[in-house]
Amino acid sequence: MDMTALRTGALPASATRPDRLALGPCPFRVADASREDLRAGLDAHVLACLHYGREARTDTDPRSVPIPLERLDDAGVAELWISDEPVHTGESEGIRYAANRSVLFGWLHLDEAELATMERSVLRAYVRIEQLINHLAYPHWLRAWNYLAHINQGSGDDERYRRFSLGRYNATALKSGFERELPAATAIGTYGEGLTMCFLVGRRRADQVENPRQVSAFRYPRQYGLRSPSFSRAMLQHWRDSSVLFVSGTASVVGHASLHSGDASRQFDETLTNVEALLENAAGLSGLPRDGFVPEAFKLYVRSPEYFAEVADAARERLMERGPVAVLQGDICRTDLALEVEAVYRWQDAAPAVVPR
Repeated sequence: MDMTALRTGALPASATRPDRLALGPCPFRVADASREDLRAGLDAHVLACLHYGREARTDTDPRSVPIPLERLDDAGVAELWISDEPVHTGESEGIRYAANRSVLFGWLHLDEAELATMERSVLRAYVRIEQLINHLAYPHWLRAWNYLAHINQGSGDDERYRRFSLGRYNATALKSGFERELPAATAIGTYGEGLTMCFLVGRRRADQVENPRQVSAFRYPRQYGLRSPSFSRAMLQHWRDSSVLFVSGTASVVGHASLHSGDASRQFDETLTNVEALLENAAGLSGLPRDGFVPEAFKLYVRSPEYFAEVADAARERLMERGPVAVLQGDICRTDLALEVEAVYRWQDAAPAVVPR
């Protein structure tokens, strides 16, 4: 692939809308869950259940993932990834997972002691994941989440996020042409300890989507660390009945610079402008009408409740009236950013006005 085209978000002429009749139906959906929903346990169709809260604890079910981030909304206590068919589960070298015929959702946790050698531990974790997903024949990354305690701790290249990024780069760069296959991703600081890594992988390769308003993260200049963050701005996967756009954690960044430091409202506006640019680019690259992309789930991460108070009205109008939103308190990977947004969008030929919970 022409790397110049990739940096600008363009794809070669061969990467056009696929023949959907050759594909299966989308094998999952995303929904909020209440305590009542979870009281009876997870049924056979759940790929993953992400439990939020400062005291979130896992259980013996490999699909149960504790995420120590406080929810600032009252919509639910967990996020469910629901399969359209019963799943099979497993565990390998600390990686817990569930899979159906098309996708696999997995996760692992590194204890704080392992992060004393952050770069090495992250590298080894990614290598273990790669070995597992290739062995199970789900080799293509779609989405990744990295929940890292004290993400902004340290200065310069010793910052924990930069050390994590170096370890991730060292792992992804083991594959030739890796910049063409980077997943959408989020990295957020938590109130717990250690690092929780979650990932969604599939049988088929998805299309990377970049943002024309931003320098691709994997092309960031040296000032952001020894190695650039290894993720794409979004990933677009096609199914027979729909197409799904996984939008990475997106913030008030234009080019490669953070904008509107100290002003959460302006950062929120800039962030949504970036999300819209990704949607427009995904539509243009795939040949799908922009209006067909409907939000299935949003996450709004805010550094403090005060920042959420600044953007709450705008968030209700521009996010919550369009689809389900989880508002989570956590540290953003750059100290001058107050918030970021991630999303799952679904395109259907006859999309409803709002995707129900």
